[in-house]
Amino acid sequence: MATAARVWRSTARATPWITNTFGKGLPLDVKLHLLELKLTDKMGEIDRVVVDWLLAHPGVGSVAMLRPDGSQAPGSPFDGGGSTWGAWGAAIDGNDQVWISDFAGRSITHLCGVRTETCPPGMKTGDPISPPGGYVGGDMQMLTDIAIDPAGDVWVASNWQVADKCFGKPPEAQSTYCGGNGLTVFYGMAKLVRTPLIGPPRQPE
Repeated sequence: MATAARVWRSTARATPWITNTFGKGLPLDVKLHLLELKLTDKMGEIDRVVVDWLLAHPGVGSVAMLRPDGSQAPGSPFDGGGSTWGAWGAAIDGNDQVWISDFAGRSITHLCGVRTETCPPGMKTGDPISPPGGYVGGDMQMLTDIAIDPAGDVWVASNWQVADKCFGKPPEAQSTYCGGNGLTVFYGMAKLVRTPLIGPPRQPE
């Protein structure tokens, strides 16, 4: 949880997408508290402070898109209508549409990409294609990475299960509740991509 922003794959038009797990960033009081923990040799408490703050602020998180010259695209950053809660991973499908795994929201946000002609009519870059709250599923936990395979299946990794069991010493019967317990796949939801993914996403020939 120490990293707040991650640069993910570019689209075919060389436009990188960056997930911002904490949106505009942690507030000053939280940053000062983290600094205090660091200076007093309490590094083990930092992740808990950050996770507790994130879970207490639904809707925090966004994804930014950059132009090839490094400037932000119009309307960026995007929040999927509030569904990118703790945005973590990103994947680009064969239509240049963007798929975001939401750590705190336990959901997937699907955004219109650069090639707006592949999106539903009237949509522009960054508009959410997924419903309010994103795509959800009973097996999805706190998500990290996301990937799209050559069949157009969308895979997400459940990294955490019950956040408060990741800190301190939980009851023995709940000691395995911290880590996520698997992958979730949504069959055929995305436009298929050629693998292995080398360079920008492309459709299979």
